[in-house]
Amino acid sequence: MSVLQELRRRKVLRLAALYIVGAWVVLQVADLAFESWDIASSVLRYVWLGAILGFPVALVFAWRYDITTRGILRTPPADVGEHIDLSLRPTDYLILALLVAVAIGVIYPLSIQIGDSRSPQQAEIIERELEPNSIAVLPFENLSGDPEQAYFVAGMQDALIAGLSRISALKVTSKTSTMRYRDTIESLPRIAAQLGVASLIEGSIFRVDDRVRITVQLVNASLDEQIWSETFEKEVKDVMLLQSEVARAIAQKVEVAIRPEEQNRFESAESIDPAAYEAYLKGQFHVERFTPQDIKLAAQYYQQAVEIDPDHALAYVGLAKLCAFQTQMALITPQEARERCLPLILKALELDDSLPEAHFNYAAHMIWLRYNWEEGEAAFQRAIDLNPSYAEARMFYSHYLTLVGRAEEGTEQMRLALELDPLNPFVQSMYGMQLCLIHDFQGCIRVIEDVMASTPGFGFGYSALAWAYHDLGEDDKAIIAMANDFRVTVNFPEGELALETAYAEG
Repeated sequence: MSVLQELRRRKVLRLAALYIVGAWVVLQVADLAFESWDIASSVLRYVWLGAILGFPVALVFAWRYDITTRGILRTPPADVGEHIDLSLRPTDYLILALLVAVAIGVIYPLSIQIGDSRSPQQAEIIERELEPNSIAVLPFENLSGDPEQAYFVAGMQDALIAGLSRISALKVTSKTSTMRYRDTIESLPRIAAQLGVASLIEGSIFRVDDRVRITVQLVNASLDEQIWSETFEKEVKDVMLLQSEVARAIAQKVEVAIRPEEQNRFESAESIDPAAYEAYLKGQFHVERFTPQDIKLAAQYYQQAVEIDPDHALAYVGLAKLCAFQTQMALITPQEARERCLPLILKALELDDSLPEAHFNYAAHMIWLRYNWEEGEAAFQRAIDLNPSYAEARMFYSHYLTLVGRAEEGTEQMRLALELDPLNPFVQSMYGMQLCLIHDFQGCIRVIEDVMASTPGFGFGYSALAWAYHDLGEDDKAIIAMANDFRVTVNFPEGELALETAYAEG
């Protein structure tokens, strides 16, 4: 009898097919379940490893034993009659015990790895107790029935987040981390757990002509109970007054104190030019999409806003931010940036010295284009004082602090940035970079690999990954990371090929 015939007789091939199908089902279920359990998607490899290691155990069992209505019996030899005792012998019990031990030896350590492998931001959330003053504003529902009003609805969420963030007693999640919950079916307690907040704000916007109505609900996330709901309505020109009113009402319901200077800022809100404000909101809407075409449209809308209203400070901030983008992407020289960007920032500060965004842009300009550390740091601190929930400002301030030798302070600022914007892959990657800067290379690798697994196509962290692998002496992996940096981040496949070829040729 051939080996293939014997495999068929012992039903090894049938069990192998069933095992493969079962393993495929387990992998599909795990892929869906890991997200629900806040386990990093990269951990799916452990399930693959368990399935692969368990395969030979299943084959050995199938070769030697049959499962019948009478229990587990030995598989009969091919050349014996029907009257043979197939019951298990002491040797079989030993073999089965060894197979079970091997299976446990495979499954147990892998299950420990899976249980310990929550994504970095979720591990951070689990380790800390939720602060009762932590809150997130979820994307608003557009009740206007007009998809063209999406920019306005998004702008209302922006404005409310900005208003709440100016209250120092609140810890407000950045918009970037909330955007994945647009049209979500996930439960509010789960969303709050992922964001690391105690309360959530849901809302809807209904706009008819020049009037806007906003309905907001404050939810105790852990209990999934609505605490408060109210509707506010004003003309579009008074939308800043409307947002100040909503922010103060929420602060009152969350039971946090508003400092006198914060109260004064709310009370100083003024009517705006509706056309200029709408142009600004359209600019913001396109910036968030961050495609080359959208960036061009954003610049046009910001410029339109300042032409309609030369005193529109936020539009100048938008233009300054686009100018900084051009500098980072080497579309303009540093000298051109100094000449073009600074006047926009100074104009915004002249119009409204209380804008944290303007101070942040000034800080970045002073430090990275004019190397004025003292003035730049003072501007960072002012931006954070005006908006303690300003994750982006804390993130770049962290980078500056670490580069000037104040790594402990820098790491603390990065930790706070990650708390405020836990699901933003850029912030996560910058956290990984911070770990590299303080020589925690294993931690850097864990963070960056998780970002890559959870955000396909996002390549910002490859350079940090290459650095970490190189310092750990794993040059093969460092070269792969740098090649991926050329391919994904820089979009330079020729560079990727040249690097890999040069390394292969020694």
